[in-house]
Amino acid sequence: MSAGPAVCRRVYEEGEAPATKRTTRKSVAIGDLHGDFHRLVRLLEEEGVLVRGTYAWNPQACNVDVILIGDYVDWRGEPLEGDSQVDGSRRILELIQSLAQQTNELRDAYEDFDGRIHALRGNHDEMMLDALKVFDFMEPFELELILKNAHQYILLRKTVLSLGLKAEQVEVIMKFLNWYVQGGRNTLEGWGDVAAWKAAMDGELGRFLREDLRLGTVVNKKMYAHTAPDLPEFWHPLDELMRLPESEMPRLRESFLWSRKLWGFDYYSGTRTQPFTQGELEHMLRGMDVEAIVVGHTPVTNLQEPFTAYEGKVVNIDLHGIPGSQALVETYEVDPSTVRGAAGSEKPIQNGAAAGESQPA
Repeated sequence: MSAGPAVCRRVYEEGEAPATKRTTRKSVAIGDLHGDFHRLVRLLEEEGVLVRGTYAWNPQACNVDVILIGDYVDWRGEPLEGDSQVDGSRRILELIQSLAQQTNELRDAYEDFDGRIHALRGNHDEMMLDALKVFDFMEPFELELILKNAHQYILLRKTVLSLGLKAEQVEVIMKFLNWYVQGGRNTLEGWGDVAAWKAAMDGELGRFLREDLRLGTVVNKKMYAHTAPDLPEFWHPLDELMRLPESEMPRLRESFLWSRKLWGFDYYSGTRTQPFTQGELEHMLRGMDVEAIVVGHTPVTNLQEPFTAYEGKVVNIDLHGIPGSQALVETYEVDPSTVRGAAGSEKPIQNGAAAGESQPA
């Protein structure tokens, strides 16, 4: 376990003197989870982010960045830490939402609290959210009928045809089923049934997932994202990418959620391809105005610790399915003038980063 952060101060009462400002921060980056709720809790407890034995953000962890790389949902039979096969995905999503709310409340309660959670979006999280489109034209009980026959082609075809759907609606159902067989069934069952899952996604949890899961974030000159985009047209700073026309956003999300050329795979076909050269990787980093990139998405096997490649400028933290595996933990120095509560540092906090810094995408 790393050394614990300094204790935060309460919001100043009149006449109280400010304490010395901290200039050291800690980042805790956790890779793909796929329903491994107990692994997430263990890693957060080990780094002093959670009050041990609770799901409460430790007020003393006031200078910590927690970066979650995405793919919170869809357990597919991998080894887990503890018994969370059924409800792990749901509990992870609910904990992330709770921690985001807690950091906002602690920021109000403590004058120099600046703990941050950067919840990034993974391709499985995106698949789950896309799967909700079936409810644009279908009731939960109708979807239950389809799922009852999901593994019996003839009955499935008969059920779908009986609903009199349009071709584009059938396509939405096929995308739902693609998610369902890739771990989505376990995620959905964490709520008990389709109606309960839909209700959760229609509520505050669903709003949080749609609005607050980001494509990337920059911490200590490192870009964290579910994966590194294959397409050079997206090798730009995150704040610039967020200003792209809405028509470009689907391709941007696809590139940040599915790409695998970094490891020599074509993500459309799954076949081997030529990975980036070191020169291409350096070109990517320069374009994004960062010094390194931290990703998940492509599992590391037989390792307990994050895997480093490209002369140390790429770190893969996808260690799901490896009980006891570690987070990527670093400490770094910051400009004292940017510490929250310091004179002249009153930059508004937006999505976990000070305005004017690289924003989460």
